[in-house]
Amino acid sequence: MTTELVSVFSDRMPIKGKYVAGRQVSRWDAESDNVDIQYRHLDNPASPGLSEFFSGRKGNFLKVLLLIVCLFMGLIIGYVIRRNIHEKYIAPFNNQTPTPVSSIYQDYDPNIRKMLQEDLQDIVNIEDHVQTWTGCIGLAAVGSTLKVVMGTHDMWQYFPLDDLSWTNYSVLLSYPFLQSPNRTAITLEQPDGTTIWNASFHLSSEHPEQMPFNAFSPEASVKGKLVFANFGRKTDFHTLDSLGVSINNSILLIKYGKIHPANKVKHSEENGAAGVILYPDPLDFANNNTEAVYPSTWWLPGWAVHSHHVRYSLMGDPQSPGYPSLDGVYHQPNPGENCLGCPNIPVQSVSYDDAKHLMRSLNGSSVPDDWIGGLGVPYKTGPGHIDDRLVNLTVIRKLVQRKISNLVAEIKGKYEKDRYIIIGAHIDSWNKGAVDSASGYAVLWELLRTFSFHTQKGYRPRRTLKFALWDASKYGHVGSFEWVQEMEKELGLGAVAYINLDTVVRGNYTFFAESSPLLRDVIRQASSTVKCSDPDHQDQSVLERWTRTYQDPENPSQPKIEGLQGDSDHSPFYYYMGVPSISPAYTYNPKKYPNLPSYPAFNTMEDTKDYLTNFTDRNNYTLHIKVTQIVADVILRLCDSAVIPFNVQNIADTLITGKNKLKKINSTYVALDFLFTEIDKFSEKASLLHAKFKNQDKSKLNEEVLYDINDKLIQLPRIFIVNGGLPEFPQYRNVLVAPHPENLYKTQIFPGIIWGYEIGQTTGDWSRMHIQQSLLAVAVRQARYNIQAILTTLKSLS
Repeated sequence: MTTELVSVFSDRMPIKGKYVAGRQVSRWDAESDNVDIQYRHLDNPASPGLSEFFSGRKGNFLKVLLLIVCLFMGLIIGYVIRRNIHEKYIAPFNNQTPTPVSSIYQDYDPNIRKMLQEDLQDIVNIEDHVQTWTGCIGLAAVGSTLKVVMGTHDMWQYFPLDDLSWTNYSVLLSYPFLQSPNRTAITLEQPDGTTIWNASFHLSSEHPEQMPFNAFSPEASVKGKLVFANFGRKTDFHTLDSLGVSINNSILLIKYGKIHPANKVKHSEENGAAGVILYPDPLDFANNNTEAVYPSTWWLPGWAVHSHHVRYSLMGDPQSPGYPSLDGVYHQPNPGENCLGCPNIPVQSVSYDDAKHLMRSLNGSSVPDDWIGGLGVPYKTGPGHIDDRLVNLTVIRKLVQRKISNLVAEIKGKYEKDRYIIIGAHIDSWNKGAVDSASGYAVLWELLRTFSFHTQKGYRPRRTLKFALWDASKYGHVGSFEWVQEMEKELGLGAVAYINLDTVVRGNYTFFAESSPLLRDVIRQASSTVKCSDPDHQDQSVLERWTRTYQDPENPSQPKIEGLQGDSDHSPFYYYMGVPSISPAYTYNPKKYPNLPSYPAFNTMEDTKDYLTNFTDRNNYTLHIKVTQIVADVILRLCDSAVIPFNVQNIADTLITGKNKLKKINSTYVALDFLFTEIDKFSEKASLLHAKFKNQDKSKLNEEVLYDINDKLIQLPRIFIVNGGLPEFPQYRNVLVAPHPENLYKTQIFPGIIWGYEIGQTTGDWSRMHIQQSLLAVAVRQARYNIQAILTTLKSLS
């Protein structure tokens, strides 16, 4: 495939040198056609010389005498050399103190951090990357995305990298095929079947052929009465039930926001709905003012339609669960029947202008006050309309096996090549995706450029760095999950951490981060090294401003760091493999706009370069630069620190938080003393190790000791990974923290125990909670042994 993004390469062979008289002929010269070897004196007889002098008896005597002289001269020379060497190199050793095997070869250096951050201020580069990505629609596994992958691969080949790999996977994806004679449609029909209204899907884009859709929805046509179900949470369905609203065989109208779209659809299917229509309510996505919207503000206009996947179980390729979907592996047949985690009811999104038509004249009860949105019509529950009109929902969707492409660049570590930090961003989008995904793509590119450039200038990281671009992330982080499954054994041994660059500038209110417990200190420390971008607070660091704008209510001196959501590329690393992960970004004020799942134009055709530069990063890509500088320091701390900078105290804090929650919900059903005792013992050891690390004299450490300590630190979070995964969610194997089963946007501490508790309350069978409690208690116990081993090693040095 040819494109202006793809570089043209020409193979060049080294030119061999010509023969020069008097110069030795090398092996390479001998193979050359230009070598001219001259043969001389082959026909001349040998000329007389010293041979006559050493002939006869006199000659034999002279030979013996010469041999004796040479022998004595050799002995004299040998003695002199031996004496000089010993005097010079073998000096008396009077110090009886044992010499360490080795010292620390490399540690985190603030001067290196400063050098890297100063090199990460090129606005032109950021703009160029964003421009490149937003020049086309980036749907996964289609031509435009492949062009960007190819162009990026060709340009990265010129970077001083140690490795650059391109891996393809054959995965099942979902597309709205527009060449079909039938089209996705939502209509209102009178009882006699007459169509009185059609939803519109083509007003939101200069590319009308790009149909907004909900990936992995089945292809189906259903007709029924409309019911309004608010945000589609379980509590919303309980409210409908209490109001006596029948959901069975109805079509639900549900707002975007609060919980993940897949959870909304799953709840709807569990309650007997025939289909789901999703929409962004203007109260949440237009600040309740439909006149002041894009392009004059960042708020969503009335014609915009979202795209999103609605798959429940996110385990990579639906046809190859549990193993990577490489060419040649077995793919389960009949994808429509074997689409793992795919819903069984049709789903389609509409704009809020169209939602207004659907909501108008709805029958039923008045909704609770907190359900009322900004459509400007009465909000009723349904079912059905006053004039008995019906909603006809027809979804045309095809499941197709396509090749997706991941690109991974590598810079080898100088001393710990087998341990590595992975930095990743996704390369696909539902649309032009300036904020999501061009912003992460641009930051990753600049980080790779800078770190690889400085390897030419003499710097090389202590540990290996891997920079990755993932495909099909919008389908439920398919590309990253496939790579994790392929590299599972290697990741289990060597992966130190994963840094996720997803939608890194989604607002301009404050810096923000999601993180697993072990990395919270790292992101705080890194944010303290970069000056705040706010012109009114130039004297503050990003950390100081972050603490003021997004304060942790339980610790007011620190900013709040959220848990990692379940639907992004960090999920397979942390929740499946136990690799500590972090996801940094600039964001809007989540307290002021609590119903926004992300920035208003998220997953719509309005997410353009113009949107990004006018609303999310208005000051000439300043926020992109800030994120890049912060992440550079995060990388440096993780790859260069002699002792991997994990704060084990944060795991103890998470365990204590979970323990306190269990105390609140537990009654006399299950004895938790064993688990609570193990948590207390672990917390005591974690506090000791945290204090020991803070006060450790690094001069007493050496590389052999460091390798042992770091190996145990790497394995610590892996201890909480269980075989087979959590009940009903095999893609999540972390018994400490996992995505909430009712909302992929949130996390849940002790997920297995909470699941067992809910089963017990429903059925009276508490055995599942006993099993989950035991799994966690044993993991906590093993983690304590791990920490004790580190403490023992450190004690031996004192």
